[in-house]
Amino acid sequence: MSEPHTPYLVSLVVINYNCKPWLDRFFSSLRAQTIFDQCETIVVDNSSNDGSAAICERELKGWRNGHFLPTGGNYGYGGGCNFGARAALGKYLFFLNPDVWFESDCLEALVRQAESSSARVFAAAELGYDGGTFAPETHDQGCPGFDIFGCPLPHVPKDKLEHPFAVGSFFFVDRELFHKLGGFDEEFFVYGEELDLSWRVHIAGESMEVVRAAAVHHALAGSTDNTGRTTEFRRFYANRNQLMTILKNAHGPLLLLAFSHLVLIGAESIAGAVLARKPSFIVASLFKPLADCWRLRSYIMVQRQVIRRYRQRSDWWVARHFLRLGFGHWEYIKRFLKWKITIEGSALPPGSRRSSAGK
Repeated sequence: MSEPHTPYLVSLVVINYNCKPWLDRFFSSLRAQTIFDQCETIVVDNSSNDGSAAICERELKGWRNGHFLPTGGNYGYGGGCNFGARAALGKYLFFLNPDVWFESDCLEALVRQAESSSARVFAAAELGYDGGTFAPETHDQGCPGFDIFGCPLPHVPKDKLEHPFAVGSFFFVDRELFHKLGGFDEEFFVYGEELDLSWRVHIAGESMEVVRAAAVHHALAGSTDNTGRTTEFRRFYANRNQLMTILKNAHGPLLLLAFSHLVLIGAESIAGAVLARKPSFIVASLFKPLADCWRLRSYIMVQRQVIRRYRQRSDWWVARHFLRLGFGHWEYIKRFLKWKITIEGSALPPGSRRSSAGK
């Protein structure tokens, strides 16, 4: 379990990339936490260019328990999290972006649950930035499972989700467990890191819980893709990372999800290209993700070997507990049918580290 003596209860690892509009409320709500003096805040900056890095550095200079860590590049959400985690001293790690504000007892509620539970990973209850709840299709408190295409299913608000398959946005995790699992996969760069790490949590024999008493108000989640607009950049990373998650973590019958997912993204890419009248969308959302998984095949095989060393649960156990009827991309498709599809930009070439890593 966790190390017996740590200088802080919680290390907040905050990944900043051009988040200037949210910083004032984020820092003020953090200072108002009931256990603020027992926490450290590590702001990792992924080479922001909007002036937010200077604001974070100036703010944290006056904090005994604050640290500003520039990465010197843009290494994505997972890379930034791992960068901050290596410097963290807390018993628990809480990973997030600064486009949030907390209820005053949020961190205390998370610690209280962590100290009394056998679970070692927790999800806060995410609410809209102005106080409302999120749309039903968002993974506001994590997802209950995955469909036959390997896609995470949305949480239905009327159903209590006590033990999710995956944390929706922000991980609160035992520091020792995080390092044991190897942290976030930095190859993902953006999108899907939480799903991949959640799958590994279950594989390792651990569990996660939703802590409804811990409220986080999140600005951007719940508003993504609500206008029928997407980008080739987004579909490249989302589709590639979903395939990588399956190829890394499935070691038996669940490997079939890789084939069904290819069928799904193939159909979606062709439909999107036809409706948007942009044939290049097929290349960006289907062929490039598949080609990049092939490029990373040696890396994926190494990760499978690493996972095998700490695996405690089989594919059969994962499928029995989390494979569900339903269709995880249904809301995504409905939005595209309701609005005229707009596809903007182009996918980054494999391995690029130059674009936004904001969640």
